Amino acid sequence: MSTASKDCLSICVGREGDLGLLEEALDRALRGHGTAILLTGEEGAGKSRLVREVAEAARSRAMRVLLGRSSPVSPAVPLRPLSEALACLFRDGEGPDSRTLGPYRAILGRVVPEYAHVRLATGRRSPGLREGEGTVVGCHGPQHSPVLLAESVLRLVSAAGAGSGSLLVLEDLHDADPATLAVVEYLADNIAGQGTVLLATFRSGPGAPWDLARALARRRAGTLLTLRGLSRTEVARLAASRLGIGSDGVPYNVVERLYRDSGGNLFVAEELLRTLVGSGALVTGPQGCRLVAGVRCPVPAAVEHSIARRAARLGPEGHRLLSAAAVIGERFPVSVLRQAWGLSEARLFARLRAAGAAGLITADDRACDWYGFRGALTAAALLGQLTPADRAAVARRTAEAVAELHPGLPGPWCPFAAELRLSADDRPGAASLFATAGRRALSAGRASLAVEQLTRAWELLGAADEPRVLVDVLDELLAALAESGRADHGLRLASALEELDGPGVAGVHLARLHTRLAWLSQADGQPEVGLAHVDAARCALGPEAEGRHTAPLDAVEAQLTLHTPPTAGRLAEQATDKAERTGLTVVACRAWRVRGQLALQRGSQEASHCFTRMHTLADTHELPLWRMHAMLQLAGQHCLVDGERDALLRVRRQAGRIGARAVHTSADLILALDHVLRGEYPEARQLTDAYRAREEQPGFTGADARCLAAVRAIGAAHQGRRDILEEHLGASLGTDAPPSPWASLAQGLGGVVCALLEEDRDLARLTLERATAEDAVHPAPYPLTGQYGLALLLEALTAEADPDRPDRPDPGEAGRLRWNRQFVLLARAVRLGRYGRGEEAADAVVEAEALAQPYPPAAHLGLRLVAEAAQADGWGDPVLWLRGAEQYFHGAGVAAVAGACRSLLRRAGAVVPHRTGDGQVPQVLRVLGVTPREYEVLRLLADRLDNRALAARLCISPRTVEKHVASLISKCEQPNRAALNAYAARIRQDERWGERR
Repeated sequence: MSTASKDCLSICVGREGDLGLLEEALDRALRGHGTAILLTGEEGAGKSRLVREVAEAARSRAMRVLLGRSSPVSPAVPLRPLSEALACLFRDGEGPDSRTLGPYRAILGRVVPEYAHVRLATGRRSPGLREGEGTVVGCHGPQHSPVLLAESVLRLVSAAGAGSGSLLVLEDLHDADPATLAVVEYLADNIAGQGTVLLATFRSGPGAPWDLARALARRRAGTLLTLRGLSRTEVARLAASRLGIGSDGVPYNVVERLYRDSGGNLFVAEELLRTLVGSGALVTGPQGCRLVAGVRCPVPAAVEHSIARRAARLGPEGHRLLSAAAVIGERFPVSVLRQAWGLSEARLFARLRAAGAAGLITADDRACDWYGFRGALTAAALLGQLTPADRAAVARRTAEAVAELHPGLPGPWCPFAAELRLSADDRPGAASLFATAGRRALSAGRASLAVEQLTRAWELLGAADEPRVLVDVLDELLAALAESGRADHGLRLASALEELDGPGVAGVHLARLHTRLAWLSQADGQPEVGLAHVDAARCALGPEAEGRHTAPLDAVEAQLTLHTPPTAGRLAEQATDKAERTGLTVVACRAWRVRGQLALQRGSQEASHCFTRMHTLADTHELPLWRMHAMLQLAGQHCLVDGERDALLRVRRQAGRIGARAVHTSADLILALDHVLRGEYPEARQLTDAYRAREEQPGFTGADARCLAAVRAIGAAHQGRRDILEEHLGASLGTDAPPSPWASLAQGLGGVVCALLEEDRDLARLTLERATAEDAVHPAPYPLTGQYGLALLLEALTAEADPDRPDRPDPGEAGRLRWNRQFVLLARAVRLGRYGRGEEAADAVVEAEALAQPYPPAAHLGLRLVAEAAQADGWGDPVLWLRGAEQYFHGAGVAAVAGACRSLLRRAGAVVPHRTGDGQVPQVLRVLGVTPREYEVLRLLADRLDNRALAARLCISPRTVEKHVASLISKCEQPNRAALNAYAARIRQDERWGERR
């Protein structure tokens, strides 16, 4: 693309509407209708560029174009823009016939030297003129009336454009003298019938030109046209035009950088783009452009000069005030500036108003006491004018003002003052304040913010700092990293212990750090590493250590040995006893959590007592993060026992708000598992897929990764997808992976169900045995591995009824969990039915159905298994149960179970549903996991039916249709329902189903 065409495009970007309005004014002038247009905008908005474009448009229409400009250069020249514009008429010797102006020629002598010699009708030379001069000084005759001068100019311009129209441009009227403005006002009031366009430009902001423009606009003598800043879309188009690429070749980060730094200012955006390219920070290629990481881009020289010029117009005090504000940052509090520089409120706001009028700053809508710079480059340009010593002095003075205004530096003022101390080159002071801010954030439960502040403190501290300070900051940082779910980041800091291990650091402090690293190792799924840190901590404390020092170690060792419940229980009890005696509330919370987890492994109601005690401690001592952990444990237990998840959803929302990433992740994974058990597979997939980006990072290992793999494995198993089940079991839970408590859960809750969906009970029993054996070595976090529920049902289906114990011994507290209890009741029903107590057996099935209501897949699978025994022993309503199960599993695409149900119905002599869709799902859709029922829905979606109409066609509920549509959107990888409708139409139109995707 040529430079000329690029310039043309960049001039017009964002100004198409303004240019169109001006061209309409030119066309009206050609028809004899004059117009006055007053064009305003901030410096750099593109006023002069737009003028050039309009002038070119006027010349293309054969109009006379007269251009004049005011100037800030001293000494001021009266009527300068008029003199310059009218001089254009005589440069080429083709000025208008002076006789058409009559007596007005003499008056024009003030601005047109060619008429300076003309005498008045009295025969006298124009008063005040010396021979050969064209400027009148000190004249008071009628020929020097502003009104007569303005009328003379109007007649001259009209005469110049007679028959073709004319364009009179007067630029930069913010620098014009009062006489020029008086002429402009008269011209605007009287130009309507002259075939002339008056285009006057001035910089926006208070002043005589602005007042004149508003007055003319109010009385409709002129049109006020304000050039606004460019939008993001317009900045993208500007960049594309300058770089010679398509708009889609400018990525979001480039557009955002240009828009943020320029504030939408055309001049700044272009200069910044030119500098980015020139410095190598922005490169273009066949695929568009991209920013190059690590390449510094300076403030463009032209932009820096422009900002410096505008700041200088504010006077020394205003300039100094803005420079101080730039040291603070892109946003700054007015109260701090006032305190630092001792200005009165009136003087301060007068300077701020002037800076705002100059287009340098703007009021911040988010806070009444704050202002912000217009564009990030404004602050950078002002900052660049200060020497390092001046910058440090201003920062130090401002930091002291903040401390005076806000004693103790509460809330955000602490990191604010820390940044100022850093700018003042006070690294120890900055580190201390960042550390304080991080501790406060961690205490308030804002883990992610705490990591950010404490990391800054740690990076600012050096080896020469007090070892105790280093230990304290590192201790808090490790705690924040654990709570924010960044265990891998924390473990990388383990090497710092070698540098701290010396005579300057007491053993108790080293033990604290080893304890933190042990917790991080546990979170990262490395129990052996964690136990090594526990041993190192006990060694640092020595054999005579006090209980308040060993309690944290007992708590973390208990967590690390959860797979050996007796040891873990003993350590957790020791930890709670020591911690509550010595006032270590956080340690007590940790220990109560371990005791609750041990109880939860057994399904014991004691877990509720432990988690409630944990919550009470956290609430009493105002520990929001530990309150959140307790709420998570209580909500998770409530979800397992009662099948209610509202509390879990509330915890998840709260954790997201405060940045408690570890709690949020745990809540997500529990919810995903609950979705799987309910048969809500798209919802489960949405939650687990949200962690796909984190999985690709090296740090996503350990407990979270294995839990995620287990949830995905169980989700695949419950849909009969053995290939995906085996993939997840092998990748993160197989023999090559470290031992995990999630392996037995994935086998018992996933593998067993998958085998039953395949109608392979022998495999189901074998998988149950493996899961039970694994659970004995590494107990699952929840007693859902099958031995407390499904195992009892499978045993009842195969074993002969014990005439003395027809209802089988109670499986203990774990059997009272809602998921397990449904199978316990079904097992009891089978045994009762076999013993001849059919009415009691049927009642047990009814009770089981009520418990299984949240879990449709399990409910129908259980009925399918029980129906066979009921049919054989002659009790209950097996035909009804089989019909329901057949319909459900046919719709879910589980052909083996649906087929078994139909076989049992035939054996009972019942009418068997005729299914036609099973073999018709195209291969391309079967690969995606689309079920026969979903395929039926997809075909009807081609007609763009709503849920109610689809439900009527298929004889199912609208809610079921909604679930099928959600599942199809996920499986077919379509962004929304409209796209899915279009996809269905393409599929239906293609006779060769296998060729379309």
